[in-house]
Amino acid sequence: MKRKLTISGIATIIVFLIMRFQGASLKTEISPKAIIDLEFAKTTQRLRELLLQWDVSVVKMNIWIDFVFIVTYVLFISTLSEYAANRCTIQGFNKMGIWLARAAYLAGIFDIAENLLMLQSVAGDFTGSSLLLTSFCAIVKFSILGIILFYVFLSLFSNPQNKTK
Repeated sequence: MKRKLTISGIATIIVFLIMRFQGASLKTEISPKAIIDLEFAKTTQRLRELLLQWDVSVVKMNIWIDFVFIVTYVLFISTLSEYAANRCTIQGFNKMGIWLARAAYLAGIFDIAENLLMLQSVAGDFTGSSLLLTSFCAIVKFSILGIILFYVFLSLFSNPQNKTK
């Protein structure tokens, strides 16, 4: 398990850095969070404001790279949660970690839906409802990931076993 954790962690970092480098021009005064500003663009006015400032081909490529990032971070976060659960001796707490390891895949599904909606939006095919749905997917994704990372943080303070997988 440590090997899987290391490989998926390194892959996640590499793809993250590629996305940051490739999408560097998306970070502007009106979009300090770059592509994340698009994820949370809840109104047609906000979307148009972003797209007027960005090169749409850069946005599209960043979203396509994000599909690779989804695979790497889901594997990493899932493995991390499972690893934390396996090291824990608190029965209910370790079962929660196994459940959360599976929930990472749900975050990935919401991220895929979000990306497909963003591709649709940057192609000009969007409504106020589709923008709200995109933001909803982002909120659910980040919430699931936040809960998993909080669990992993809390697991640092649990009674670790000498298990290695």
